[in-house]
Amino acid sequence: MCDEEKIKQYIMHLYDPDKKTREDATKSLVDCGKMAVLPLISILDDPEWTVRYRAAEALGMIRDERAINPLAKKLKDPKDHVRYMAAKDMGYFGNKELSISLLPLLKDDNEYVRRIASVSLGILGGNTAYNALLKAAESEKDERTAEAIKDAIIKINPNI
Repeated sequence: MCDEEKIKQYIMHLYDPDKKTREDATKSLVDCGKMAVLPLISILDDPEWTVRYRAAEALGMIRDERAINPLAKKLKDPKDHVRYMAAKDMGYFGNKELSISLLPLLKDDNEYVRRIASVSLGILGGNTAYNALLKAAESEKDERTAEAIKDAIIKINPNI
């Protein structure tokens, strides 16, 4: 059972130096569901990237629409891990309109960010995502990312 005090404790565990403790706290916050959304949103701008990453991860897994705009802002986070998680989260929401916010990430410096943006675009679908993925496929140098782009294109249009 979650209450405000439990949520505060779980949030504090996101600051723990131990990765497993942070992971367990994230799972507990996801289990708390909608009650944890606003406290998680409030730490999305924390100076510590691991906290931003875990907060974004939990918000994506909870899938509460109040988190969409705050998570979309994290697509421009200076830390690639946070951009990765925010891009992954956009796919969870299943709203085609979110694909616009992912398009710049197809040119991100980090191949993991480009790859997960491609995966999310494939999930979201639509003409905008499809055309952007086709263009990205022309210039992608990383083999695994190119494969993710190809898979996303096929997911959107299986007749290729």
